[in-house]
Amino acid sequence: MLMCGGALLLGAGFGMYMLSMSDAFRIEHIEVDGNQRLSTEDILSLSDIRHGQGTFDLDLELIGQRLEENDWILKAQVERRLPCGVKISIVEHTPCCIINLDYLYYVDLQGKVFKVLHRGDPLDYPMVSGIERDDLETPDAPGTRWLKRVVEIVAQLEKRTVFNIDEVAQIHVDFERGIDLYTLEHGVTLRLGHDQFGSKFNLLEHMYPQLKPELNILEYIDLNVPGKLIVKKRDGDRD
Repeated sequence: MLMCGGALLLGAGFGMYMLSMSDAFRIEHIEVDGNQRLSTEDILSLSDIRHGQGTFDLDLELIGQRLEENDWILKAQVERRLPCGVKISIVEHTPCCIINLDYLYYVDLQGKVFKVLHRGDPLDYPMVSGIERDDLETPDAPGTRWLKRVVEIVAQLEKRTVFNIDEVAQIHVDFERGIDLYTLEHGVTLRLGHDQFGSKFNLLEHMYPQLKPELNILEYIDLNVPGKLIVKKRDGDRD
């Protein structure tokens, strides 16, 4: 009886082997989904999956790991679509700002520094300053926590219509004083401090239509006093 059972298992295993070697399981279709920054051709090249390979010859986990070595790819999942297909699903990093750590790097929506910028990479993101490489060594490091606050601010500003992320050139972090924004027009400082960013932006947006035409004569806008907006003119423009 045991010999019979063993023979059945051996036969089933041999049958699966022969089936996997069949031309019916040669790759004919490769679907790529979720890529925006990287082209489909880039993904296929990184995966090293080729038409005509046996679908059962692929190490799906290894291919996913190889794809995730690319700076733009946050997560990659590779699946068989039997009998003759493969699907590659990609989740890419979404940059929200740029940080200067000796080199310029993108920061994503989770506050992760993920890619050094090269020639041709878009630069139309706010620049983050005040955080050094040593400040980001661990998940609990001060710079890591502050960078998450920066990302929170960017996320809020992307949803706003009166004063939004397009108005911001730089986000400066001071571990003691908090966060300052610098406007794209005239480099006016907006002092945000440590927290309650939503209520501070609400107050700013209420006043910003009157303030924007005056940016050229302003030194800073201070939002650190609850419920108040304090404006300081540049020296020589106090009239």
